[in-house]
Amino acid sequence: MSEDVPRPVVDPTLPDVLRERITRENRPPDPPPRRANGEIVTRAVRARESAVQVLAAGFTAALASAAGGWPLGLAVAVVILLAQVLVLICVEDTHPATRVLGATAGAGTVVATPAMVMAAPDRAAVVPWLVFGVFVALVGADATTARVSRTPDDHEGLAILPDDVSDHDHAHLSAVQRTIDQVASARDELGGGDSLDTERALAVLRDQEWRIAKLLVRQRELRRAHLRRWQRAASPRVREALKPQREHLNTVDAAVRARVEEITEYGRLVERAVAAHREWEQCQEALDSTAEYAEHLASAAFLDTRPTGLGALAVTAEAARRVRDERVRLLADHALTAGDAPDWPAPDDGAPGAAERVSAESDRLGA
Repeated sequence: MSEDVPRPVVDPTLPDVLRERITRENRPPDPPPRRANGEIVTRAVRARESAVQVLAAGFTAALASAAGGWPLGLAVAVVILLAQVLVLICVEDTHPATRVLGATAGAGTVVATPAMVMAAPDRAAVVPWLVFGVFVALVGADATTARVSRTPDDHEGLAILPDDVSDHDHAHLSAVQRTIDQVASARDELGGGDSLDTERALAVLRDQEWRIAKLLVRQRELRRAHLRRWQRAASPRVREALKPQREHLNTVDAAVRARVEEITEYGRLVERAVAAHREWEQCQEALDSTAEYAEHLASAAFLDTRPTGLGALAVTAEAARRVRDERVRLLADHALTAGDAPDWPAPDDGAPGAAERVSAESDRLGA
């Protein structure tokens, strides 16, 4: 299974319009930014960091002005401002408009500061604090516009985000969601002639997706709590007492993997049934359109060309139809049930049955 990040999982009992809106609003454009210690960057974190940054820079500039006069204070303020501009240009989560604003403010300060000092030498002591004011404005703009993790409270309990599940469990949700996409694609392709009951299948699959996601959220919480107890264990006897917890967690992992395999196997059956349906449609289209070619051939009777019968084409189309019907019946044998967990198809054990008949019919059709 791939390690791609799954979509947010939304409560399937909600109306479709609300589910789509929640999914859209909870879909982050990129993975949430994190600090080196793993902390997720939120707006509050950025505001706190900006306040500390402003206080530290202000204290440094004031100390430099008190120790060496306004020229030293000005030099320190300009260096601090240019360092902040460099940070805004290099950091990835800076908003493009803030990046341009920072570069413009830095260049303007370098050009304007000497001119202001020369024009009003008696007021030069104010210039360092003007530069510091530009620095504060840039820090505030960056804290307001920078990309942060978005965790809306309005949808709490209605959606499960990828960050709510352990990274190594992302593959399970991604596999279920790929199966949902396969069934939705089959529904769109079959249109009004949907003989696979894809609407019912989608309802059950989305219910399974929601249940598995909630189980994985709880699994993550319990796994972390178990790991903390294991690390704080004072003796081997304590770790021995914790072993049943690990066994229960491993059992749940195995059950989730088994269910996901069953769901993906169902998705493969759907793909085969759709392929057989597509084959039958194309053969039927060929049969229906051959009459035009027969008329065209009849119009060339003056060339003494004998018309060809349609018997072979009818046999081919009929064989394709039987393959399609057998695929659908095979899928119906493992039909989904709305109330309980679906009776997913087990892997082929080698016994002769519908799958072999379908394969034989497909080989005969290809021949």
